[in-house]
Amino acid sequence: MKIKMVKLFLTASAVFLVSCNTADNAGLEKSLNDIKDDQKLILKKLETLDKAVANVALANKNQPTKNKKQQPPKADPNKVYNIEIGDSFTLGPENAKVTLIEWMDFQ
Repeated sequence: MKIKMVKLFLTASAVFLVSCNTADNAGLEKSLNDIKDDQKLILKKLETLDKAVANVALANKNQPTKNKKQQPPKADPNKVYNIEIGDSFTLGPENAKVTLIEWMDFQ
């Protein structure tokens, strides 16, 4: 039984050593170098995108916000507005101090 175990161990060791052949790693090294180059390219692109996002954020920070609700200008109660009546229908005297205008759209 001991001899069978020793033979099995030696056979397994030989198979393991043959499978760990380090002489044919050129293809593996080339693949790893290609992956490293691609990773460097991706990192460079990410860095460029980060800079672009930072520039956009800085540009938006420096501009005044357009979303603020601006109050419409308030009407001056003391201002007199002259509105041409033209040939519109009127009631009352033409030299009245106050004229009310009613506009309607019949459709």
